[in-house]
Amino acid sequence: MKILGIESSSLVASAALTEDGVVLAEYTLNYKKTHSQTLLPMIDEIVKMTELDLHQLDAIAAAGGPGSFTGLRIGTATAKGLGLALRKPLIHVPTVDAMAYNLWGCADLICPIMDARRGQVYTGIYRCREELETVKSQCAMDMRDLAETLNAMGEPVVFLGDGVPVFKGQIEETVRVPFRFAPAQSSRQRAASVAALGEIYFRQGKTVSAAEFRPDYLRKSQAERERDAAVQAEVTVRTMTEADLDAAAELEIQCFFDPWSRKLLKESLDNVYDVLLAAEKGGVFCGYAVLRVLAGEGEIQRIAVHPSWRRMGVGRKLMEAMEACAAKQGAPDLILEVRAGNEAALGLYQSYGFVQEGLRRGYYRNPEEDAILMRRRGS
Repeated sequence: MKILGIESSSLVASAALTEDGVVLAEYTLNYKKTHSQTLLPMIDEIVKMTELDLHQLDAIAAAGGPGSFTGLRIGTATAKGLGLALRKPLIHVPTVDAMAYNLWGCADLICPIMDARRGQVYTGIYRCREELETVKSQCAMDMRDLAETLNAMGEPVVFLGDGVPVFKGQIEETVRVPFRFAPAQSSRQRAASVAALGEIYFRQGKTVSAAEFRPDYLRKSQAERERDAAVQAEVTVRTMTEADLDAAAELEIQCFFDPWSRKLLKESLDNVYDVLLAAEKGGVFCGYAVLRVLAGEGEIQRIAVHPSWRRMGVGRKLMEAMEACAAKQGAPDLILEVRAGNEAALGLYQSYGFVQEGLRRGYYRNPEEDAILMRRRGS
């Protein structure tokens, strides 16, 4: 039985080939290079050196998390791509389980710790005298809570993982049971352990298709946590600055068939007749608007809301802010033009009292479409 193992959940990038319990090849690099640079060349080198026909593989075992979000995504994409191309099943091997398997035969408790930032670790507690026994399944927890858990168990423990150098001082201060640290050759992730444990899981029928394989992140990414917090925050509108131009230019591409360039946005920002407003939720840029006030009339030139933030009141807040800006500059009437097929925008404008005043046939390009001219008269 031939198993290809892939490990990319941390700074370590590793690939290995096992056959019937024997490691035929392993390539591991623990250095500051992205896994997109290293993982496929490692696998290619193993294939060349072992003269492997990839179609001879029985399955592909991949470290399925937790760990680095970017690393896991690269490893997952690599494993899924190979699995789909070769029509081979995938084996999901929990990252922390595979780390514990590095220390097969150890009489002490085994406690891998991966630095999860903010005082937390990805960890689990295991015994592995003859086979891997899970005492506490992999999870994210505070390092001090982990120390208390181990103290309560009252057994000697071995620590390994990239969390060791980060939390070594804290371990020495808080862990009261006998403890030691794994030696260098066993202290980090290894694809050989992923493949070896994957072979056991394969024999137990624990496989999934390449399409079904999903990594287990255990917790949300920083970006996801920030967005969740921002969802609960109020929408605020402020004057746009040059620091917002990149985000606005990106939003243009997502929202319009005829997006304004960053240069055009900068020209508008510098135009004394234009007012550019940025909308935020919890400090996250989620929309913007451009209002031109000229000759006592306010023209809404642009209003855009990021797709992820629609139906959350962002567009309404921008409309209210533009209305206030126009009124302050002596322009109670507002005009705009909108694509005839943009039903969402038409609905928003109509709810604010805008009515159709004219039609420009074939005004828009890419695709060609009529422009509806709308006006809302001030009191």
